Amino acid sequence: MAAYMIAVVDVHDAAGFDAYREVAGPTTATYNAKILAAFGKVVHLEGDWQPKNLVLLEFETLEQAEQWYHSAEYGKAIPLRQQSTTSSLAIAEGLQ
Repeated sequence: MAAYMIAVVDVHDAAGFDAYREVAGPTTATYNAKILAAFGKVVHLEGDWQPKNLVLLEFETLEQAEQWYHSAEYGKAIPLRQQSTTSSLAIAEGLQ
């Protein structure tokens, strides 16, 4: 069953975030993730939540998504993201 990593990202250090992307980018291919949305236009519809930037990755399974997040490869990228952004991440299991 597919799983989706959803991230809300507010970049406050563009150069630092570029360094994050260089390290994190190749890790998605290693875990067969598909980038479905990243830093495109976000249209607010309801409620108080108004994210500036969303990222949506699709993984084949929830286990694969968790393996990616906890991998040594992505682990190198996490501090770069945390230093250059304010961000929140979650993984959700899909319906099929």
